[in-house]
Amino acid sequence: MDAKKLQSQVEADFEAEVLPGIKDFVRIPNVSPGFDPEWETNGLADKAVNHIVTWINNQKLAGCTVKVLKEPKRTHTILVVVEPTKPESKNLFFYGHCDKQPPCTEQWRKGLDPYTPTVEGTRLYGRGSSDDGYAAFAIVSAIKACQKLGIPHDRCVVMIESCEESGSKDLGYYLEQVKDVVKTPDLMFIMDSGCGDYERIWLTTSLRGNLKCDFKVTALKEGVHSGDAGGIVPETFEIVRALLDRIDDPKTGRVVDTFQVKVPEGRLKEVADAAKLLGSKVYDHFPFIDKVSPMSKDPYELLLNKTWLANMSVIGAEGLPLLKNAGNVLRPETSLRISIRIPPTLDAKKGAEDLKKILTENPPYGAKVEVLLMAAGPGLNCPEMTPGLSKIIKDASQHFYNNDPIYYGEGGSIPFLSSLATQFPKSQFFISGVLGPESNAHGANEMLELSYTKKLICSVAYIIAKFHEEK
Repeated sequence: MDAKKLQSQVEADFEAEVLPGIKDFVRIPNVSPGFDPEWETNGLADKAVNHIVTWINNQKLAGCTVKVLKEPKRTHTILVVVEPTKPESKNLFFYGHCDKQPPCTEQWRKGLDPYTPTVEGTRLYGRGSSDDGYAAFAIVSAIKACQKLGIPHDRCVVMIESCEESGSKDLGYYLEQVKDVVKTPDLMFIMDSGCGDYERIWLTTSLRGNLKCDFKVTALKEGVHSGDAGGIVPETFEIVRALLDRIDDPKTGRVVDTFQVKVPEGRLKEVADAAKLLGSKVYDHFPFIDKVSPMSKDPYELLLNKTWLANMSVIGAEGLPLLKNAGNVLRPETSLRISIRIPPTLDAKKGAEDLKKILTENPPYGAKVEVLLMAAGPGLNCPEMTPGLSKIIKDASQHFYNNDPIYYGEGGSIPFLSSLATQFPKSQFFISGVLGPESNAHGANEMLELSYTKKLICSVAYIIAKFHEEK
């Protein structure tokens, strides 16, 4: 294979087809169903899915069929099958998603808007550009490049779901419905992960799981005058603080051992290698305000925290009035939503049970503590990669980035991957993505690094071609 010809094909197709397709996708405000109660009726999910389907059909891939899986009360999933160039072939599986996080419009910097695609240098700004709207376009472009250059490829099955940001609640159902189409993948490409820099292929070897919990603390039947009740009636936010202290240390942020595991030696080495390469890049791309420092200056400690240790965040609250409406009232209740990223190998179901006990047993002052919601998503510790596939990926990284790949864990969660690994224990994984420094998925100013994305498409096409050759 001529890597330079492949790169020229991908780059030409990117400018003519891929980038315009992603830009038009960014313009659609299709927020994930968990954040949009009207998703079934407002037509935005349909519009996003139809845009992607139309774009794929316009690429004219040989042997390609496209279908939208949609049932009442269930979200959309796009199913693409591209037949192999030879009857006897391996099975490749590709995954991405097309739903988006809420826009956070007021937080975007001046001149940017979540639904107005804006290119600045090699960056495309817009909601869903990097998480994970680019994936469908990149996957199809990689397959197309092989076909345009006459490079043989295996059978390819692509699934693009529209509910990942809301827990992938329907993907397992649809996978079961089309199991005879998916078959048993030899290699699965998961294109919704991250990269530590934009200088090489980054292979995700583990992902943390996630516990999401809503709980409410109640101490009074109604609000009362704080001057009359303060010092007599326990304040609900104080009780909430005490409950949170049961989960992590307020001075260090370290989560209790209930939610920790023993880290495999091989993963510790990966963390060390990545930390040595990145140094202060592990933290210096975050938008700290003046005089705020990271939780440590040790890159190894920080990467270990991010990938294999649990950590907790408070991500929502109710029962607190706006500042302008806040009077001297001792409020009757406080509610929080917390998110705990748990280690890849921790039993998520047991973790959820443990969290409920921690919050509800023996509450301070006998306050009423109710768990309103508990969602548990498992993590993933990837199976070991074969030497043959490892060499192909190394060659791809050298061809298109002039650097060796790096293997490391990601701190985010893709819960359904655990079920895929269980369902297909002999399948290999290529888990990668474009969520690198300042990509800012889920936050304001989300962006897609275009140069890196083009090289990643080249790499995927190269891996498709070389994996086909491997016996």
